[in-house]
Amino acid sequence: PRELNMPQPIARVQLFLFALSTADHVSAFSSSPQSPPTPILPKNPDDVIRQAANSISKAYIQDGMNLQTIRLPLSESIYADKEEGFVADRAIGWQGGPQETYRYLSPLVSNLLKNIRMTDNTGGLTVKVSEQVLLDFDGSALQTSEHPAGPLYDIQAMLQPNTDGYYLKTIKAVEEQFSNTDGKSKRLFLLVNPAWRDKSSWGFFGGKKAQELILDRYTTTYAVDQFVVRGRKVSLLKCWSDDWVLFVECNNLRRGSIRGEG
Repeated sequence: PRELNMPQPIARVQLFLFALSTADHVSAFSSSPQSPPTPILPKNPDDVIRQAANSISKAYIQDGMNLQTIRLPLSESIYADKEEGFVADRAIGWQGGPQETYRYLSPLVSNLLKNIRMTDNTGGLTVKVSEQVLLDFDGSALQTSEHPAGPLYDIQAMLQPNTDGYYLKTIKAVEEQFSNTDGKSKRLFLLVNPAWRDKSSWGFFGGKKAQELILDRYTTTYAVDQFVVRGRKVSLLKCWSDDWVLFVECNNLRRGSIRGEG
């Protein structure tokens, strides 16, 4: 299915909100009567890990996608057990910088890597996860999970890469040495919460290279993107291989969801 670059069309979200505001009650909207059950918006870290692990496993095992992008929610209401703090008109995010988000993202990703099902042949042993800090001021790191069934099932995940040329070089090196080594089976490599959104994030000179190396090759298999539009909380959820789903919280509505085209 065609992937949408979803959280950009704010105008579309506003149109959805206008439609929702005219309704007395909303439970769920989908594209057709035969649509599969709508995925549930995660409410806590356990929900996030369960959904993300399932999406990543399906994309890798069933569809052979070893290069994936995932975006985990950095929402204070999820990670700190307190009410949401709105820090911008359009986005719900963390009030600190990348070093602050890293403190919460690192253990979440470590737990996620342990829960991604690569094979049932574990011999009763557990997955071991190690971490290498890349650039401390960027809050970036490279985590590696070692699977008891052997190196073929190992996973690497790069946390919070940004548009600096260092990350393009590092991603290419990881591919050559780990995920896409010539003459060896492809292994799973994840880009977690990258700072970019599209080609324009790299500027005029770096966009073409980034498009070829990353945007055309790393598929978004799981994402939770959250915004505030006209004072209402909007969440976009992507679970592989379902369509994007939009959730809206309104004062006069309990919750609504709209399934997008995938």
